[in-house]
Order: sequence, then C-alpha cells, then structure tokens
Amino acid sequence: MSFYQVSMPSLRDNVVEQIRQAIIEGHLRPNDHIVEALLTEQMGVSRTPVREALILLEREGLVIAYPNRGFYVREFTATDVDHIFSIRVVLENYAAERNLETFTQEDFEQLDGMIEQQRLAILDNDFKRVRSIDMNFHRYIVSHSQHPLLIRNWTELVAQIAALLYLRAESVVYNEMLAIGDHKRIVEGYKSRDLNAVQHANREINYRVSAECVLAIRKLTEP
Repeated sequence: MSFYQVSMPSLRDNVVEQIRQAIIEGHLRPNDHIVEALLTEQMGVSRTPVREALILLEREGLVIAYPNRGFYVREFTATDVDHIFSIRVVLENYAAERNLETFTQEDFEQLDGMIEQQRLAILDNDFKRVRSIDMNFHRYIVSHSQHPLLIRNWTELVAQIAALLYLRAESVVYNEMLAIGDHKRIVEGYKSRDLNAVQHANREINYRVSAECVLAIRKLTEP
C-alpha cells in the first residue's frame, strides 16, 4: 500500500488515520514491522509526526513497540479478544443504564435509519461501509450517555474491534445480516425501556462475535 502526502494543519492526525486504516484493513499485517523511514518518505513528512502517530496507535492497542527493534503491528490472541469484547459489554451496558430513559423518538429514528443504511450496504456488498455504519450505530448509543470517561474508554477499543472484524471477514464465513437483527434487538429493548433486554442482547451479541474473531485468529495462525 502506498501512502499519500499530507499537509498541515492536522499533520499528526492525518498520519495516525492513514496508519490506523492500513492496519485495520489488513494492508499492514499482524507482526509486520512498521518502517518509520518508509512512512516519512511516502507521506512527505518528518519523522516526528510519524513517531507521535505510532505512540498514539500503541495506546489504541494496534501497534507494539519493542526496545531497539521499533514498532510492529499487534498480533491479537484469543485472550486479547476475550478482554476486548468483555470490557465492551461492560461499557455498552453501562451506557444503556444512562440512556434508557433519555432516548427520544428522534434518537430511535436515527438508529433505525442506520440499520436501514447498513442493510442496503450489505445488499450492495459494500462491506467497508457496512462496518463503518456498524461502529457508528454503537458510537451513537455510547455518545448519548454524555459520560466523557465512558466515551473515551469505549473509543479506545474501537480500532481494535475494527481490526478484529476485518480479520474475521478474511477467514470466517458468517452472515452479515445477523448484525441487522442484532441492532434491531438492541433498539427494541431501548424502545421498550427494558434494561435487562438491552444488556442481555449486548452480552449475547458480543459473545458470538468474540467467538467468531477467535476462530478467525486460529485459522490465520494455522501452519
């Protein structure tokens, strides 16, 4: 993958976004060495914003820094997947506690609209858009909590989840339409003001997706 040149004012943010997407979409693979000199040349930037970007991506859980070796794309383990999805459930279920009585008809229309957009994207085989809408659906719910620490912690997981979902798409056969049913189930729980239903749905959905991601990792690491 070739990287395009970026310019001020959002230099570091542009560098972060390019590297993040390269990792999430599989252009940079697990355990790949991220060569800083190559990135600076392709993007037309100095080493400083590239190094800053890699440090931020390490914080997001997408890269790992090894002393005297540099930065490498993170390779996820089954344990990593369990940790990521289990904490996602905790965060989204807490968001449900805060949101249950505050969602309005307008909020439900927004969520229903995203579900329909996702369905159409699946029918168009536009799976990059499918995953973008999927994350935006959950981001809308979490952001509605108006809890900065909750939102920040959930946001730090997003890139890891996105990377895992791309790995799943590469090696596991699954029904994309399942996500439509999942999201409808969550929204119906909110519409009914049934906290147990929302939280139970979150647990079941994330358990299933977690298992699919573990299977994908095992297939990708098979000799």
